[in-house]
Amino acid sequence: MRVIESLAALRPEDFAAGTCVAIGKFDGLHLGHQSILQRLRGEAAVAGQVTVVFTFANHPLSYLNPERCPQPLMSRAQRLEAFAAAGIDVCVMVDFDAEFAAIPAESFVTDVLVGKLHARHVIMGADFRFGHRGAGDGALLRALGAEHGFTAEMVAWVEDAAAEPVSSSATRAALLAGDVAAATRMLGRPPAVRGDVVHGDARGREIGFPTANLGGTIEGLVPADGVYAGWVLLDGERRVAAISVGNNPTFTPNEQSRVEAFVLDFDADLYGQRIEVQFAHRLRGMVRFDGIEPLLVQMRADVAETRRLLGA
Repeated sequence: MRVIESLAALRPEDFAAGTCVAIGKFDGLHLGHQSILQRLRGEAAVAGQVTVVFTFANHPLSYLNPERCPQPLMSRAQRLEAFAAAGIDVCVMVDFDAEFAAIPAESFVTDVLVGKLHARHVIMGADFRFGHRGAGDGALLRALGAEHGFTAEMVAWVEDAAAEPVSSSATRAALLAGDVAAATRMLGRPPAVRGDVVHGDARGREIGFPTANLGGTIEGLVPADGVYAGWVLLDGERRVAAISVGNNPTFTPNEQSRVEAFVLDFDADLYGQRIEVQFAHRLRGMVRFDGIEPLLVQMRADVAETRRLLGA
């Protein structure tokens, strides 16, 4: 997949044969986004055209209203990998900054979609708006399409198994509440975070439960504090793990929350490796235990429940 990171880098001659373009924030690549990409691929295949995703490197609110900007569900790298895996040909991922925010909706369509990308079909979610002060909507896109020779399509809301509209906001709320099962339904895959394994306090190894501790910059949205059953992705192989998110209230109640994964039936050194942690089920919240023995009893129970739930 080709990645283009600025409007200036768009060369109209590269898209002279015409493109199918999907525009949106695409935070999380949930089922609604996947529906848009599926329609994009389908339309492009019929017309023999290039698929283009136009999106932003940062959430627009990070510039427009930083205090209201939500935590991202995925990092830039995670989103690019997901677009590539979805079979997208070109991703235009630009910074949403003062210059971009000032572009009028009509100019974005005529100068960028038509002038630079030679769009023949444009797809976006029903709730997406574009252009200065969000003046552009589906009605404007259709009207401009009729004028400039492209068709426009608004993809309706997708609902999850609980008959709730799927959205980035709903997915984020589920994760921040620890409801990884609801997040999985909306994403169509387990929610995941990624980071480097760093040295911890080694307490887990001392008590027979060595954990891989994520440190540094963690990609993806970490769910609410608690204990989870899930997996760790190691060199392309998914291994069952019992996962702790929190500050270890029994020993270090004042420390910063962290992600630790106890990989079942595994004893290799992971320090320095970058791993992905995937969440499947929430087992319980974080609890302070009066001593090591009751903690060990609960940890053994957590591992047994993880084995039961994930068939390990």
